[in-house]
Amino acid sequence: MRESLAGRVEFETNCKSCGCGWGYESVSNITISFLGMLMNLIGIDKLVFGVEDMALCKKFWLDWGLTQIADAPKSNIFETVDKSQVEIRPIDDPSLPPPVVEGSTVRETVWAAADQGVVGDIAAELAKDRDVTVDDDGTVHALDPEGYGMGFRVAHMQELPQRESKYNAPGRVERVDEPAVFYDRATPQNLVHAVFHIQDIEGTPKFYMDRLGFLLTDAYVERGAFLRCGGANDHHNLFMFKLPGQMGFHHTAFELRDIHEVFGGGLRMKELGWNTHLGPGRHNVTSAYYWYFRNPCGGAAEYGFDTDRVTKAWVPREIVPSDGAFAEWSLEEGLDRFAGLQRQVEEA
Repeated sequence: MRESLAGRVEFETNCKSCGCGWGYESVSNITISFLGMLMNLIGIDKLVFGVEDMALCKKFWLDWGLTQIADAPKSNIFETVDKSQVEIRPIDDPSLPPPVVEGSTVRETVWAAADQGVVGDIAAELAKDRDVTVDDDGTVHALDPEGYGMGFRVAHMQELPQRESKYNAPGRVERVDEPAVFYDRATPQNLVHAVFHIQDIEGTPKFYMDRLGFLLTDAYVERGAFLRCGGANDHHNLFMFKLPGQMGFHHTAFELRDIHEVFGGGLRMKELGWNTHLGPGRHNVTSAYYWYFRNPCGGAAEYGFDTDRVTKAWVPREIVPSDGAFAEWSLEEGLDRFAGLQRQVEEA
């Protein structure tokens, strides 16, 4: 067993303290294999899209700042700096999991595990009540309770080195005799979270917590759950929320190096002709700066910076959904590079 039962009980107490309804009923009904998995899923390793227009989607991810590592007629793979990946395949590829909604969309979220033993434990756990397949390389595939494709494999993603941008402020001087960094494009560092519409707002988040070791960070009351992998300190790696009559993938988020890169990357995407979905702005629930763009692969893609990090000491919050809970401030349709410059105006 990779984590002590005492550590598991400590989390259970913290989870129940928010009264969200997603706390564990008891430790006795949690299997030893689950206890072993806790802290060993570490994030999203790959998102797999089924798309209608391979060429357009390839252009989007290259413009977005990802590096292409595979280019075949039926599979293009792109990666971030930490080696987490995006794969696009033709929408009619029979090897893809079945779609939950029509059109281009995410067909599978592949989660990163610390080692193959964890992947095997997950396969055994899921096989109790659903079909599970295993690739030659050991990657495990199944469907979650909503019908979304899940995959599990040993992590390709790598730990990023510590990096701090230099800032000057009263009482804090870090940059002397050098200008600040300006970005003419973004270079996404990692793929941090994905967001999906769901129908069962109680059962589906509980499935991810009970069966896969996800932890609850925060909850929108009767609306959604922010979940993180057991081995991650991101505010969330998976957000699942319920809106009447809606299903499907909503967006995925990529972290950048600083706030300047959010603006530099967003301005470039807009100038390349890609449409803003929302932003720029700043989230309230995660503290992060953001800029979302409409994604031809389905849903949206988000540039983000300065997301909260949490540990098991974090107490989940119940948050009433509202504009103010979602964002401190937000623009709706992006901004132009020089739209705000003051110019001399001739009198009529």
